[in-house]
Amino acid sequence: MYVSHAITLSDLAAILGMGLGTAGFVMGLLSYLRDRPKLKVTLNWNMVNPQTNEKIGVLTVTNVGRRPIYIGAAALTVPKGFEHTHLVLAESIPGKQLSEGDAPAKFRVNHDGLEKYSKKWRDVRGYAEDSTGKKYVSKKLPKSPVPSWVKIKDQ
Repeated sequence: MYVSHAITLSDLAAILGMGLGTAGFVMGLLSYLRDRPKLKVTLNWNMVNPQTNEKIGVLTVTNVGRRPIYIGAAALTVPKGFEHTHLVLAESIPGKQLSEGDAPAKFRVNHDGLEKYSKKWRDVRGYAEDSTGKKYVSKKLPKSPVPSWVKIKDQ
């Protein structure tokens, strides 16, 4: 009995369709993962207002994604064990839209009243929330320099 192993035109079309379909799926998935909004949040202490020489903190929110995003709120997260969990920054309440390539949104953080968090100052983090409710938190701060609002007891 003779068996033919020749590839027919329909077999070739099926193989080509399977390869191109898989490639299209992978490209679509990569495009989806790349083209979504994403925020980067950084918190800097001991910045100086040049007009008043007042020391302030600055919370910076940058759109590092490829889609416009609307910042619904910016705040400081406070460590557990304190009365409040978040300290909302008043400048962020109206919200702000950031498109791809826009300048970062900057929010002033007043040092007044932060002394009570001195023992756990490294756990005070910057926080931003977009209009969909997704939360973005700044990285934990390094051990030095210590912010000027931290009160260290004499030993």
